[in-house]
Amino acid sequence: MMEHPERPNPNEDAGSGFRPTPKQIGVLVLAVLLVVFIVINTEPTSINFLVTEIRLPLWIVLAGTALIGFLVGITVGIRRTKRRNRSD
Repeated sequence: MMEHPERPNPNEDAGSGFRPTPKQIGVLVLAVLLVVFIVINTEPTSINFLVTEIRLPLWIVLAGTALIGFLVGITVGIRRTKRRNRSD
């Protein structure tokens, strides 16, 4: 059997340590802004959901919405990666 040579890791620089990409910095900034926004909005609010109305602190609603958005983004990213790998 033929052995495949080990591919070099393009993200690995000898001795340079971790260097965040601009995308990672942008995501970090957005995450910090989201956390600040959630923390300063704590008053109770009414939420209408189909046939019922519930009253919750706004921070719970914002955190739940952010979590749902994160999960949708991960799911779409996984599907896109699988589709891209299939076409290779």
